[in-house]
Amino acid sequence: MTVRRLKVITNTPDADIPRARGFYQLEEDVLYFPLETGHARAKYFSFLDSEFVSLQLDREGKLIFIEITLPRRRWQTEPNLVLPEYAVPADMRFLDFRERFGEPDILCDIKRQTVYIKFSERPAQATYLLAENVMAQVDSDDSLTSLWLTGITDDRAGQNISSWRKILRANTSFLTETTIPARM
Repeated sequence: MTVRRLKVITNTPDADIPRARGFYQLEEDVLYFPLETGHARAKYFSFLDSEFVSLQLDREGKLIFIEITLPRRRWQTEPNLVLPEYAVPADMRFLDFRERFGEPDILCDIKRQTVYIKFSERPAQATYLLAENVMAQVDSDDSLTSLWLTGITDDRAGQNISSWRKILRANTSFLTETTIPARM
């Protein structure tokens, strides 16, 4: 496997760990994995991708969306897939923008509810919790070696992801309205 190394900077998070959920669109055979940004203004700015995996980033290089277009029937099932035992909460920023990388390995558990995206053969030196249901592993050179995605649910006609986004928008609006005082 020859994959371009994806460089990252990892810091201590300055807010709560965001929520994230995986929605497997049954009609499209695509996994959509949005991450809560916590900001009403955080929008898609750039990407890092391959033929089957897309990492979408905001203006600051923060991961906001993961998409896997390889149908899950083609994900490599690994019966002994074991999640890392411990992950340090982190705020991770990707240094590269609008880059293509080689195709990573996509492995999953028997139930296909946990996905392991393997970007590198290099050993992981640290595991970080980027969001609920999303862990990243990096090597000694601060390059991404893998992503772990858990909590994947089947979604017919995009109903579950739509409901989840409405809840996030309502929470963001509520937080914005209650935490930003009006000007006098």
